[in-house]
Amino acid sequence: MMKAPAASTLAPDTRTRILDLAEGLLLERGFNAFSYQHLARELGVKPAAIHYHFPSKDDLGTALVARQLRRLRKWRGLPRVTNLEPVQQLDALLAVYDNHLGHDRRVCLFGALAADFRTLPVPMQAELRTFNRELTEWLAEVLAVGRATGALRFVGSPAAKAAQVLTTLAGALQVARVHDETPFRVIVGQLRLELLP
Repeated sequence: MMKAPAASTLAPDTRTRILDLAEGLLLERGFNAFSYQHLARELGVKPAAIHYHFPSKDDLGTALVARQLRRLRKWRGLPRVTNLEPVQQLDALLAVYDNHLGHDRRVCLFGALAADFRTLPVPMQAELRTFNRELTEWLAEVLAVGRATGALRFVGSPAAKAAQVLTTLAGALQVARVHDETPFRVIVGQLRLELLP
């Protein structure tokens, strides 16, 4: 009897392919700038195939943000992140934003959706708020530990500093999209100057 191929060699299922393509379009164009027709054409399927997995675009958008939230929770719980010192955890976060930059200067999920927030379906808004809150709380904890151990420095509350850092990073990706990578590098360099003793 033949063994089933390893999971890593299997092609993504249709639902995952839809989510992957929609995420790429969202980060490239924004949520309101693509339709099921775009997805169907790119995937070589009928729009009904997309509706089968996601009855409405609201469902698709909510699934996209929920997936990103699951990724965040998994990432921050990985030993390669949790076992790091605060400065290294900060570096790991900066690397995530740098990765966006390396993908044709894509913006982050929060940056892509914030501009359209008022037009997003309520469940999608709720997922985005949860994502932003959890990321901010995680970074605030990293900053608090870093300051307590002398590895990081800043004035004000860790929560306020975390919000500032995340907003700055999202904005830096937006600026890089308009210009090139240089402003992003300058902004991240400035953050390091301000946070590292």
